[in-house]
Order: sequence, then structure tokens, then C-alpha cells
Amino acid sequence: MPEVDLGKYLNPAVVNAIERLDLQAKCIVEGFIAGRHRSPYHGFSSTFSEHRRYNSGDPIKDIDWNVYAKTEKHFVKKYEAETDLQCHMIMDISSSMGYKHEDSEVSKLDYGIFIAAAISYMITKQQDSIGLITFDNELCHYIRPKSKMTHLAKLITILSQIKTCRETSFSSSLPNTLKLMKQKGLVVFISDMLGDSEAALQTLQMLRCKKHDVIVFQILDEAELKLPFKEMSHFIDTENNDLQVKAKAEEISQAYQDEIETFTNGIKTECEKIGASYLLLSTSDSFDKALSEFLLKRRSCF
Repeated sequence: MPEVDLGKYLNPAVVNAIERLDLQAKCIVEGFIAGRHRSPYHGFSSTFSEHRRYNSGDPIKDIDWNVYAKTEKHFVKKYEAETDLQCHMIMDISSSMGYKHEDSEVSKLDYGIFIAAAISYMITKQQDSIGLITFDNELCHYIRPKSKMTHLAKLITILSQIKTCRETSFSSSLPNTLKLMKQKGLVVFISDMLGDSEAALQTLQMLRCKKHDVIVFQILDEAELKLPFKEMSHFIDTENNDLQVKAKAEEISQAYQDEIETFTNGIKTECEKIGASYLLLSTSDSFDKALSEFLLKRRSCF
């Protein structure tokens, strides 16, 4: 019987053809695992998700002798504060995230939803807690972090129903997230960063000051990065339809690409200054780029 190529599920076009988001998330994660020589769960496998190595000075009474009988190695039970990682996903669902060029397979919002669903699946499988915050010019959804499979189903349902609507206002929406995340943990920020990005970076800096680990996934359509248009084109701002301009795309292409590179490099530099991880993603990129970055940051939390 031929071996199934699970790696195909890292392709946005393939995943987009699957109808249910819960299955899409599962396929992305399984495709990701299949593409690695070592399981991405190494180091926090379900067998030892609630244990750590015995260290000199730990009380002997805390050794789990059942684990020792199986492995001949000393492990102690972690306390709840050591075990439960809280992960919040903060997702931009403003109007600009709905952009999709005619040659693209998915919109920026769809791509972000796929990543969020896959991360939620991975986190829940590891018995850690996952929560969700969405925003445009105000907070739209807040789902408290939990680790149950029923909670994952609820979160997946909400993600599958999200639609873009209003323009972004980082300054009026994001500061309200700070009071929702009282226990330090991992924050995954998903946005195109179009709008008052300085305000977004200020909130991310505040999260870092509160000892949260932060990953920023900036998602842009390939057309936004390359400007592949020809001849005279009519450009409309995806946040404000009143902002429009007509121009010969070929004449402004290089200047535009220089400008977008300056913009994304600026976001990256500011993220590095505050100690946040940053990854620029095109909606044509394989999902393993985002999941690899997530796992690296997730492991650094311990």
C-alpha cells in the first residue's frame, strides 16, 4: 500500500480544499510532524508532560517510582505552576486581513486562522491551555485559556466563523488585552501590522515587560510583497476605501517594494528590541515555517 504524503498538508492550497477547520488543523500538525526527523513533541511528550528530571536537592518523596520502573530514570512530578503553560493567541480580524489577490489560494485571515487552529490543536494535545483574543478597532472575542478537548472544539468553531469587517485601530483595541492576561505565558500575535503599528508594538512591549514570551507572525499576501500588477492600476486602501490612487504599476513597483521592505524590516527590528520573536509570512508559504518558530519559542518557556 503506498505511503500517504502527509507533507502535502503544509501547503495552503491543499488545506484550503478541506472543508472543516478541525480537520484542517489536524492535517497541518500531522503533516508537520511527518516532515521532521524527530518529533516536534520531543522534550514535552505526553508521557512526561507533567514530569521533569530529578535534580540534586529535590525531595526524594517527589520521585515518581512508576516512571522509574518503566525508564530506570528519576523523574519528579511538576507542580501545577510548572506544568500548565498558558498560551494566548491575539488575532487581527480587521478588513485588511481579508485581502486576497486573484492568484492567491487563501486570504491573510484564512492563513492566520489555519495557523491559530493548528497551534491550538498542538497546545491542547500537550495538555496546556490555549486562549483566543480577536480584534479590529475593538476587542471582538475573548476565550479564556483552557486545556480541554471540549474547549478546543469551541475555539475551533469560533475561528471557523470569523469574518473581517471594520478597519484596524491597534491603539483603541490592544491595550485592553493587557488586563486579560494576568498569568505570564506565551503570546502569539497574528496580524498584517497594517495601521497604527506603533501602537501595536507598544502593547507588545508591555506584554514583554509583564514577562510574557511573544511571537509575532506578520502575514502579507504575495501581491502585497511583490506588487505583480501590470499597466495602469487602481489601488484601494484595504483599511479605508476612501484612500485610492491610480498609477502605472510597473513604474512604481521598485519604489513600492523598497517601501514594503523598509516597513517589514522596521517591524522586525522593533520586535527584536523588545525581545519578541518575529516571522514574516506570505500566504503562499508552507505552514511549517510558522509551526517551527512556535515550537522553538514554546520550548524556551521551560
